[in-house]
Amino acid sequence: MRIRSKALLGVLLFSLTFSVWANGSKESATTKNPGSTVITIWDFKYGDVQGVQPAMKKIDDLIMQKNPGITINHIGQANDNYYQLVRAAVQAGDGPDIIMFHGGVQAYEFDDYTIDLDKYIKPWRSEISEFSWSFCSAGGQASNPVHMVPLTTQGFGIYYNKALFKKAGLDPDKAPSDIDSFLKACEQLKKAGIVPITAGFQGSPYTIDFLFRALIANIYGPDTQDLVTGKQSFKGNAAFKRAAEIVQELFSKGYMDPAGTSTPYFMDAINNFAAGKGAMFVGLLSDVGHWKAFGDGLGKDNVGYFPTINFPEAKYKDQQVGQPAGIGYSIMKWSKNPDAAMKVIEGYARGEGNAIWMGMTGALSPNKNLDIKSLGYPLVGEILKRPFVIDFNTLLLNEDANGNFDRYCTQAFVSNEISIDKFIDSAQGMLDNKKNAK
Repeated sequence: MRIRSKALLGVLLFSLTFSVWANGSKESATTKNPGSTVITIWDFKYGDVQGVQPAMKKIDDLIMQKNPGITINHIGQANDNYYQLVRAAVQAGDGPDIIMFHGGVQAYEFDDYTIDLDKYIKPWRSEISEFSWSFCSAGGQASNPVHMVPLTTQGFGIYYNKALFKKAGLDPDKAPSDIDSFLKACEQLKKAGIVPITAGFQGSPYTIDFLFRALIANIYGPDTQDLVTGKQSFKGNAAFKRAAEIVQELFSKGYMDPAGTSTPYFMDAINNFAAGKGAMFVGLLSDVGHWKAFGDGLGKDNVGYFPTINFPEAKYKDQQVGQPAGIGYSIMKWSKNPDAAMKVIEGYARGEGNAIWMGMTGALSPNKNLDIKSLGYPLVGEILKRPFVIDFNTLLLNEDANGNFDRYCTQAFVSNEISIDKFIDSAQGMLDNKKNAK
């Protein structure tokens, strides 16, 4: 899949590409070993100096200790223009050896510029499920070569504060996972003066977005893939309309945090829940806003979890929505040292480096050999006890997945600009866009 051509002036492209190299954040290896091979990495995580960077530095050091002929030059790039920088490097035909991508359409955009990794992963491919490998293959097709090694799996679910549940007279050990008990819990929490659902809608309504993904998993289950083939649909599906009505009801009854309209999800709403400012939170499973952040903030045994809300109209129950790869690393075709680059990636994806990655950052690793009990977080076992259902958002075209769906959610539930029926029509349009693009 070729990148759509853009009219970029040569001078501006050169300037942008040069600034990428010049303005990277601190390197994890500042001293080059004589005669060593330098492997340069770009990612959008390394710049998090308080969170992810310490883990990455530790892993980089471990990799270099095990591979004394390799020096890692790790550069953190800004999130807000990350893919613009990557596109500039691609247009220039030069850049780092390794680039981090989000799984799915954002990685597939660059399939023509990343190498086939099948021969490298063959000895340890079985450590990661084919659910993840197929998603990391060119175009997301299992029959194609793997182009990215997944570092995380991603997904969404509902966390709850057991202490606040107890304060409101609710059973802290019983998750309100069906619609009746969920609405009852919200009402009881509200009457106790506790915000039922900590939320963030400013900028993008991620609380609504993520909740819909969880509800959609219950509606379509293993048939979610058929949403973009025409065999399944949003329009005309009573369960999807009921899901929209449930979200609307959470707003109309004041169960969503009233301050959510002026609160960004990242990182304000996340930090609010971790600080005990609300009883429930629609969170992520990996990267940020996850089991580790909330376990550390509220106490490892004080956080409950359930994957979705069960409701009668939905065909399935307790479905765990997931993305086979949240983020991962790819090797660029211009790399002069792909073998060395792969040793670096392998150091992140398996073994001791992978354990450091998950234990220090809260990333949910797809590697099945990792001993999750040793982490000491009961929530991890609760999350992983269910098989994942594919996140419908990963099936959409880029502009729908990373912009339009959030806009429709805002218009329908935050600003009330469009009706539920109009929301359903708009959401169905995303499915039609994908089907017609094939």
